[in-house]
Amino acid sequence: MYVRILASETQMKPLRRTLLVLASLLVVAGVIAYFSLDAFLKRTVERQTSNSLKLSTTLNSARLSLFGGKVNLNRLRIASPQGFSAPHMLELGDIDLAVSYGELRNDPIHVQSLILDQPRLVIEQSNGALNFKKAMDRMPASDSRSAEKPIKLVIDELKIQDAQVVIHPSLPGVRQEITVSVPSMNLKNVGSGRGSQNGAAIKDVAMLVITALAGSAAESSSLPPEVKTILRLSVGKDPMKVLQGEVGGILGGKMTDLAPSTQPPSAGRASSPKKR
Repeated sequence: MYVRILASETQMKPLRRTLLVLASLLVVAGVIAYFSLDAFLKRTVERQTSNSLKLSTTLNSARLSLFGGKVNLNRLRIASPQGFSAPHMLELGDIDLAVSYGELRNDPIHVQSLILDQPRLVIEQSNGALNFKKAMDRMPASDSRSAEKPIKLVIDELKIQDAQVVIHPSLPGVRQEITVSVPSMNLKNVGSGRGSQNGAAIKDVAMLVITALAGSAAESSSLPPEVKTILRLSVGKDPMKVLQGEVGGILGGKMTDLAPSTQPPSAGRASSPKKR
């Protein structure tokens, strides 16, 4: 009896080793596939953003959560239009998306929330034109001529936090850079407003964010009056109107200031940012 049991255990050892090897190979294959998806996502974001904005865009890294439902994009940088000195017009520290992985194959992609952490917008002037206005003028009215189908987004909630706007000395009355801290903002229903049709293109979302930051900076007490006037004229007499859907008609809801002391805005109106 003892001999039979020993022989059986001896026969099981090669099988166990085989199963362990197969399990190890599956883990390695899973890790390779995971990082391959991250690399593919990074390339896709860089290509789609560059094509949509007609401006060179780089991304440090892209990460899909192992547990699903979350995407992190780190250090997105959008170059300045030609003729401007700043290497990057807009930089973002982290972009966190809450989105079902199944949605990534849909058109438009439905995003539950998108958080922009530490965006930094540089505003400068060259030959009488502001950089972000120049960027808007370069963008085609339609993406129909694009060789690749553009990504469209519907975002339930878009948060902008710890933002800064840097005013370049090229603007009138500015002798050295002025950095304006912008209050946190919360935009609702991006991509579901009038005229948005099938979601918002990346260029529309980017310009909505840029215009919102510029409009908020225009209310800062640290800026010279002539700079305030230029910014207000660039984003409209009422800067907050851009947050009610006037940038491509992409904002279906409203904007609220996330500061604790802010009172909720009335229905259909966007609250103005606090003056700084």
